[in-house]
Amino acid sequence: MIAITKWAGLVTNASPYAIPPGACVEQVNVQCLLPGELTVRRGLATVSFPAPVTSTSPVAKAFRYQHGTDEHIVYQAADGSIYSSVVS
Repeated sequence: MIAITKWAGLVTNASPYAIPPGACVEQVNVQCLLPGELTVRRGLATVSFPAPVTSTSPVAKAFRYQHGTDEHIVYQAADGSIYSSVVS
């Protein structure tokens, strides 16, 4: 196990040979939701929406964001419509 006493952050535009100690170039399965704290991402989960989506257009893009303790999915259909839902 590697112990890093000071995490220097995610440095995506630097050479892996020139980054400061404790920094990383790629972050896999770890997320930083609170400053100074890294947590392991949870695995895949089934998402159910409280109301059915009325659009028949396929989803073009989807984004996850957290507001307080609730997780939300915001997605855009191919026809340009934008939807948001709380993940349950």
